[in-house]
Amino acid sequence: MQKKNNMFTTIIVMGIAALALTLFSYSKGTCSEGFKSAFRTGVNVLPAILFAFIIIGMINSLNPGNRIISLLGEDSGIKGICIAAIGGMLTPGSSLVAYPVAGSLLQSGAGIGPVVAYVIAWSTWQWLRTPFELSFMGWKFVLVNWCSIIILPVIGGLIAKALFSWVHF
Repeated sequence: MQKKNNMFTTIIVMGIAALALTLFSYSKGTCSEGFKSAFRTGVNVLPAILFAFIIIGMINSLNPGNRIISLLGEDSGIKGICIAAIGGMLTPGSSLVAYPVAGSLLQSGAGIGPVVAYVIAWSTWQWLRTPFELSFMGWKFVLVNWCSIIILPVIGGLIAKALFSWVHF
């Protein structure tokens, strides 16, 4: 029931924000352009959302609970944190993909440390960005950047495990 309440609250807050911005946009005479932009964004993002939900549904239908717990559960230690970090690095796309995967991991029994490592790795180790970083900023920047962030998911996962392993999802 807690998850439904969280989603309901999110929907209400987003609905109020959308209504307020629509009224403000209407008062400025830019409402139709705002709706056109929203439609274009929706068309571009909808496939990613659809595929993310299919991935989550298929993972859940396979009932991977025991496998997730053995690989990424609270007792998986540094190994689970590192596996989750690599998974986060390999996850393509936006938060519309990564967060549903992270939520599914939590629901399947993954520990807080590995899930935090997954999210941090996804947001910092985006390997798909590397070619763009190389072309715009050069190999020295890429090297400094990767050397600076490589340990962040592991540190974050260990901190989350140490401080919040008592929280059950």
